[in-house]
Amino acid sequence: MRLFADENVSRGIVNWLRQSGHDVTYGSETSPGATDSTWLALAEAQQRLVITSDKDFGELVFRNRLTTYGIILLRLDELPLRERLARIQNAWAVVESNPAGKFIVITESRVRVRPLAS
Repeated sequence: MRLFADENVSRGIVNWLRQSGHDVTYGSETSPGATDSTWLALAEAQQRLVITSDKDFGELVFRNRLTTYGIILLRLDELPLRERLARIQNAWAVVESNPAGKFIVITESRVRVRPLAS
């Protein structure tokens, strides 16, 4: 799976994704400080799902109607890294079964999948 990890995603999560065989571009490594809309456009051009903890991406897609290949929003900020990683690993099958065209929200207790507008 091709992913773009926002700067706010922990390096530990990025490392796990890469070790799991995913092709991950990491904002902290490529363009620190770039705007969310710049990263959204880059990820779409490269057909990458955006993985982020930043709710602004939802606003860009739903309110501003910017296009995206797909977004995974992590709402796990209150958990320590080890627990965030375990939760993502547990929910990853849902992500893999919805690889594009979706807005996926992973919380401590559930995973929500919402189709993106065409």
